[in-house]
Amino acid sequence: MTTYANKLIDIRISAVVVSLLISLITILFPDTPNDDAYVYIKTAEIFLAEGTLAAFQNYAWASYSILIAFFSQLGFSLFTAAFVINALFYALLVHSFLSIVKLIDDSRQVMLLAALCILLYPQLNEYRYLVIRDVGFWALSLFSLWQLLLYNMNRAIVHAITFSLALMIAATFRAEAIAYLIVVPFAVLFEGSFKKQSRQKDFLRLAGIVLTLLVLAVFLLTLTGTSSSGLVTDFLFRYEPLVNSTFTTSAAESAILGTALFGEHATNYSQEYIVLFLAMGFVAVLAANLFNAIGGPFFWLFLYGSFKKYIQAERRLVVPVIFYLAVNAIILFGFLYVMRYLSSRYAMLFCLLVALVIPVVLSRIIDSLRERNWGTIGMRVVILFFGYLGFDSFISFGDSKSFVFDSVDWVNQQSETNVDLITNNHAIAYFTGKVDNYDKTQRFLTEDQIINAQPNDLFAIEMYYEMRLLVTGGQVSNLLEFQTAFPSMKDQRVTIYRRTNR
Repeated sequence: MTTYANKLIDIRISAVVVSLLISLITILFPDTPNDDAYVYIKTAEIFLAEGTLAAFQNYAWASYSILIAFFSQLGFSLFTAAFVINALFYALLVHSFLSIVKLIDDSRQVMLLAALCILLYPQLNEYRYLVIRDVGFWALSLFSLWQLLLYNMNRAIVHAITFSLALMIAATFRAEAIAYLIVVPFAVLFEGSFKKQSRQKDFLRLAGIVLTLLVLAVFLLTLTGTSSSGLVTDFLFRYEPLVNSTFTTSAAESAILGTALFGEHATNYSQEYIVLFLAMGFVAVLAANLFNAIGGPFFWLFLYGSFKKYIQAERRLVVPVIFYLAVNAIILFGFLYVMRYLSSRYAMLFCLLVALVIPVVLSRIIDSLRERNWGTIGMRVVILFFGYLGFDSFISFGDSKSFVFDSVDWVNQQSETNVDLITNNHAIAYFTGKVDNYDKTQRFLTEDQIINAQPNDLFAIEMYYEMRLLVTGGQVSNLLEFQTAFPSMKDQRVTIYRRTNR
């Protein structure tokens, strides 16, 4: 059966298969794991050895680690299991993305462009080599949006249930999913194709399903011995000191900050505006971060499409997306204001939502070029555009991290069995097997660690500026005996020392 609808479905299936193949490459040719990865892997080890309670005691949001542990029972290493899980979540993300685009415009041209956009999205593909729980959150959030859009169209209860379950599962990866679960259902009230009374009834039905499932989830957690209130308390406790320091600045701290920002003279007149100054500054930082996260090509296409009014969709499709964008933007700004930093991966969901309209804009541009008999030139430009995305996604000019594993090999070749290893590199700590609490590895070593080490203990130090100052300092330099450096004596990225008897 080769109907038009089946061809559209085939595009989504084909895109999922391609996504799995891309993920397979990351499994076969892995990069040095990110520092966050070791927390998840350690928690997975604790789960396998000591059970669920111990895993949650080690790391409050242990669901991702427990999932890694379960997949490892299929014969995978813990790291491979993590990449397999992320591969499945990427597949769900790709399918959900295309399914949402299909609701906006189900033409074959748009769907093909959408598949290319999501598969070649550089800012998304750079996370394929990382072990992070965010991928599950992104995939389940997009899936929940798709289900909410379907509910907005046909009011089927199955979509309301699936929407709720998707965000509840997403909350086990990132707590902010609860904010979407609570706020986003209000989008149903703004759907314009149904009467007000009908919208209110549909909202209450959806809200009732959300509340019922939340209560059921709390009950099930209680049965398993996991305290939902404890998880929330741990989450709040982690950020409470930062929130307090942000909103309860003392007069002395305000004076110091005012002087740093405005100077000694101007602070007398401008100190009262520090909060406003910081807020506007963080708005600028947020805007710059979103630009970097979205990426130049998609950002300028979005602006061009907005200017040309290429971006048009039914209200019942637009309103839920706006709700997701608004919640995400508020969370991002709140996080930035409290934490004073923002990683691009926290803005990834926002960027994926913006990217939903990029295939539509590209399709309109192609149609416009065809109308002007510029079809050949237009196709070359489109090919060049996607070629650039693919190049940016899969060709890296970054420094090779092979020196890390060269360092691991050198340490493992040492015959001493009673010698400890002290390092500031997570990968060296983990892959040498000589550091029990490898997940607690700190970026900066201290003088006390060198002084308190035993004779013949090894130090494998990734040489940041601060570390160079440490090992050449007068107090500890005579306690370290140089052994070797990687990748070379000229380019000492990791330097290995031995503790002397002095």
